[in-house]
Amino acid sequence: MAEGKWLRQRWLAAGGAAVLLAGAGFGLWWRSAHAPAELPVGACWSVLTRADLKPLAEGEHGTFVEHYGLDYGERLRPTGNGQSCEVRRGLEAPLVQINVWLMDEFAMNAVYGAGAKESKSRLDFGVDVQGWVGPVDVGLGLRCDNPETTRLGEPYVGVQVFTRDNTPKSARSHRAVLDIALKTAKAVVASYPCSNPVHLPDSVPETAANIPSHAP
Repeated sequence: MAEGKWLRQRWLAAGGAAVLLAGAGFGLWWRSAHAPAELPVGACWSVLTRADLKPLAEGEHGTFVEHYGLDYGERLRPTGNGQSCEVRRGLEAPLVQINVWLMDEFAMNAVYGAGAKESKSRLDFGVDVQGWVGPVDVGLGLRCDNPETTRLGEPYVGVQVFTRDNTPKSARSHRAVLDIALKTAKAVVASYPCSNPVHLPDSVPETAANIPSHAP
């Protein structure tokens, strides 16, 4: 009789401990699943800060890391292969993707010239830059005289920034894509470096910050 009572108490105690452990595990999972996104520091050739990425990660959770493609160097430099970087979580679509590559004058005009991407708005980053802006992407081209770009016969640099296109973009996330494009262009000019004068705005002009009303 006493032994049966003791066994029941042991079972109840074990069951209570299991419930507590399960509850603690669920609490840890819930906090982890609903914690703000963990974003990398100094991402994409050390150009982007967490503050740059944060507007694109609103409502996101989990850990995001940077990945390099094409030329795998972790610094911006002129290369015939082009360079790319993306910040993503696992195998999901990137939070942001940046492509940088060299072009000749024909490609520059075809991709970024006045008649290119007619469905998108023209990008206003000053007279030294040509480009366009859509709801979820920005593309720009500029001339960059450098011994390597001259040797390759491709004195122009293209920069394109994409973000996810599966949700409507807020004004903050749209502005973040523009900010990232401008920061990347400035990093190209400084890192390659470009010997010719390239005048870029200190910040994104208000004329460029409005979300285009038409689809990409």
